Amino acid sequence: MSKNDDRGMAMLIAGFGLGTLVGTVIGLLVAPKAGRELRSDIAEYSKDYYDKAKDYSRDAIEAGKHKASDIYESGKERAQAAYDSGKERAKEYSARVGEKIGQVKSQISDRMHSSGNSDGEDVSPA
Repeated sequence: MSKNDDRGMAMLIAGFGLGTLVGTVIGLLVAPKAGRELRSDIAEYSKDYYDKAKDYSRDAIEAGKHKASDIYESGKERAQAAYDSGKERAKEYSARVGEKIGQVKSQISDRMHSSGNSDGEDVSPA
C-alpha cells in the first residue's frame, strides 16, 4: 500500500468513528430519558469510544515501530551488502595492481639486463 492509500484508509476509519460518535450522542439527546440516565449513558459511551481510540492509537504506534524496525533492518542489510561488494572489488583491484607491478618490475629487470649491464652489477632505483 502506498502512503496515500494508508492515509485514505485512516481518514475513512476516523470519519466513520466520528460519525458513529456524533450519531450516538444525537440519538441519546433525542431519546426520551431522564437527565441523570442520559448523562450516565453519554459518560458510558464516551468511555467506550475513548478506550477504542486508545487501543487504536496503541496499535498504530506498535505497527509504526514494527515498520521502522523493518526499514532499519533492510537498510542495514543493504549497507552490509554494499560494504561486502566494495571490499571484494578492492581485493580484486589490489590483486590486479600487484600483478601489474610484478610485470613492470620484470620488464624493467629484463631491460636493464639487456641494455648492456653485462658486468653483473645490480642496478636498483634509489
